[in-house]
Amino acid sequence: MEGTGRNGRPRALVVGAGVAGLAAAASLHRAGWSVVVCERAAQRRTGGYFVRLAPEGLAAADRLGVSHTLRTRLPVDGIITGVDARGRTVSRVEASLADDPDALALVRGDLEAALWAARPDEVAVRFATVPRRVHPRRDAVDVVLEGPDGPAIERFDLLVGADGVRSAVRGMVFGPESEFRHEFDHVVISAVLPRLPAGLREGDYVVPAEAGRTAHLMAVEEHAPVVFFTFRADLLGADLAGADGRDAAARAAADPVGTLRRVYGDFAGLMPEILDGVQEAGTTHVDTVAQIRLGSWRRGRVVLVGDAAWCPTLYSGQGSALALVGGETLGTHVAAHPGDVEAGLASWEAAHRPAAVAAHSAARRSRHFFLPGNRAVAALRRTALRIASWRPAGRLLQAVASLASGPGSAGRGAQDSGTPPDRRDVHPTATSGSRSVRPPALGRP
Repeated sequence: MEGTGRNGRPRALVVGAGVAGLAAAASLHRAGWSVVVCERAAQRRTGGYFVRLAPEGLAAADRLGVSHTLRTRLPVDGIITGVDARGRTVSRVEASLADDPDALALVRGDLEAALWAARPDEVAVRFATVPRRVHPRRDAVDVVLEGPDGPAIERFDLLVGADGVRSAVRGMVFGPESEFRHEFDHVVISAVLPRLPAGLREGDYVVPAEAGRTAHLMAVEEHAPVVFFTFRADLLGADLAGADGRDAAARAAADPVGTLRRVYGDFAGLMPEILDGVQEAGTTHVDTVAQIRLGSWRRGRVVLVGDAAWCPTLYSGQGSALALVGGETLGTHVAAHPGDVEAGLASWEAAHRPAAVAAHSAARRSRHFFLPGNRAVAALRRTALRIASWRPAGRLLQAVASLASGPGSAGRGAQDSGTPPDRRDVHPTATSGSRSVRPPALGRP
């Protein structure tokens, strides 16, 4: 078996055709590698849930030649409306005050579609194919791949595990997930709703929240509305108090709709219609909120990228950007060390790790804002949002946050070259919700 491809190029296998995997494949191809991508799914996945693409990720997309196809799916003058369990509006914050104005609000499928469309023809993609065994060698990796025609062993010069938070590559090479998974004891359930709840229009972003349980409903442009719920694991019952989130997630996965009705059944306002929509949708995603922390993302000629390596959780707001930057810079570092793949991987990890560590820290700090753990924290959060609802105060808070983050904010240390593209090249969204700033029909203040 030879690792080198027929064209004389070194050969890489990328496991996973998501954002990190496709970015890594394009980057390695650009660096002169022959690349094969294998994907567990039978076909390319579309749609997906709401993500935030930070400026560092947009810069990586620009270097990959796909940023011009991306556009924000929330209106430039959008409003984030907070409501309580009784359905009463408690805050209305301009979306521009709550986020980096240079970031993009997308659905995950937007990124994957852009990367897929720009994929070099020479990058081979094998669907319904998974690695079953990995055998690292001194200067290569032998992989047993099982696809539609059965298992076969192939040799590669590099194996890239970009197969998500429950990475099979990580499990086979680095060890069991339990060694690296750090639970927040929070459960997340997400769904794509069949329609908007009554009274909402494109561009509305509504956040029902109480102590220990929140929901985020995003009515994004030209996409079915997306909702995700996060709640404390112990809300599922005293029998799970003190247990880690994985037990609660397994219980929730067995009956996601019943779980949501149990946890959110006393919410008024939009919630009953949202829960009916989840039941009608039929398909939900259930998991725990957890980070992946490894001392190293590489073992010889095997390297992990994206959530497989450093999952920062949805609370960080950096997952998509880290995936793009990590994948896009991989080939650059490997190419900078011709003849020494492992040195290139070491250089890449050293450049990218500070951003991942910063994202982990940011998620641990912001989790209390996303999911207040008790009534006192919930009241503090509500007060902060009310203050931010007053435009002058909100502008002041935004300015202070900008000064605090400074030029070295998380993620930028991983960029080797390039700057964020001119914002005029990124298409703004014009929706019904962007024509005027008006509250959705949620209830009385």
